[in-house]
Amino acid sequence: MKPLIVVYDFGAAQPGDIAVGLGDWATWVFAAERNEHTRRMAPLLEQFAPVVWIDSLDDAVRELGGHHPGGIVTFSEKALRLTGELADRLGLVQHSPATTALLTDKWKQRGALRAAGVDSVRFRRVDSVHDWADAVAHVGLPAVLKPAFGGASRNTFFVSDEADGRSLVGRLLADGAPGYGSDRSLVLEEYLVGRDCAPFGDYVSIEQLVQGGEITDIAVTGKFPMVPPFRETGRFWPAPLDPEETARVFTLARRAVAALGITTGLTHTEVKLTPAGPRFIEVNGRLGGGINELAGRAVGRNLIELAGRVALGERVTVPALPAGRLVYQITHPAPREACELLDVTGVDEIRALPGVTLHRPYTRPGARLPGGVQTQDLDVVIGETTGPEELAVVVKEVESRLRFTFAFPGRPGPQTVTGAELGRL
Repeated sequence: MKPLIVVYDFGAAQPGDIAVGLGDWATWVFAAERNEHTRRMAPLLEQFAPVVWIDSLDDAVRELGGHHPGGIVTFSEKALRLTGELADRLGLVQHSPATTALLTDKWKQRGALRAAGVDSVRFRRVDSVHDWADAVAHVGLPAVLKPAFGGASRNTFFVSDEADGRSLVGRLLADGAPGYGSDRSLVLEEYLVGRDCAPFGDYVSIEQLVQGGEITDIAVTGKFPMVPPFRETGRFWPAPLDPEETARVFTLARRAVAALGITTGLTHTEVKLTPAGPRFIEVNGRLGGGINELAGRAVGRNLIELAGRVALGERVTVPALPAGRLVYQITHPAPREACELLDVTGVDEIRALPGVTLHRPYTRPGARLPGGVQTQDLDVVIGETTGPEELAVVVKEVESRLRFTFAFPGRPGPQTVTGAELGRL
């Protein structure tokens, strides 16, 4: 079997995840641009496979071509453009240049979905402060302001005041690229008001696999409520939708995948559940964060492996979700203000809860947190229940027992909050 190129950067799969998914059946080579994250991960990457650094695209193409690759894949939103360019230069199957452009520019994506008749969300591109008045006049307020090319809620804001929004646009553009790469564009989108889905979130994601243009439904992922402005707090399989609505969101996602010209790989489509029906948030042409771990427990399949096999031209299948089981991940986002994590208590209590199998910290006491509105998880609580009602009880217990203590510069003394209170920080 020919080797696989894995274009690596921050995203939905860490080096160890990739090694588990590919290690017992494939050979591969990492390709990566040099940045703070990839430099830090380099020693770990090199334990698993050779690394080709993308300092010069022409040189990298020649070096990668020397490995005689049979396919290419990425699990990073940030690396989608690079992956598409490498695939095009090496003659490998991946998203086409046109599809890559739609997947990595939210303004272009909205336009393509609207042209295909599958989306009607109001939106406008904002390249300078001078575009702001026209964008607000067209979209209206409140609205969502986000980078055209970004992820993990990086620089994504809820805007309800025209003057505040203008100042925010000026600050984001003055600070440099608000999203990934050198793209300085922002998009203002209609704010979609969700229906009451308490105690769960008012949005879902749809996970699908595309092989030769044929789309296979994997699962609809339920979500826990976001905390301001748009930070995620976890996910679970399956979503608590009735069969009719499940079929409806699968169909909607399939239409979007087809409209964007996606013919291969995993997709992760986010949809808001509104009183008028499901509406698109965005379509992502890669594995979603946390989804591989859910799939392993729910259906016993590693989606990193499946993505690799599809990239190498194999045909794969995904088992259906079993009835009577619900697997979950509860996450706790870091505060929006820069601070130091001093302590976390209640871990032993939640580990003793029925159905909780693991508490995994991502940040240890003593760590300095940079702040910001992007999603940065402090930890994850993993477990399994029989259904949504039992899950609601577990979440309430976890959120009341876990306590986080922070030190904020300029504030007197430490501040301790429960998991339920953490989202307001």
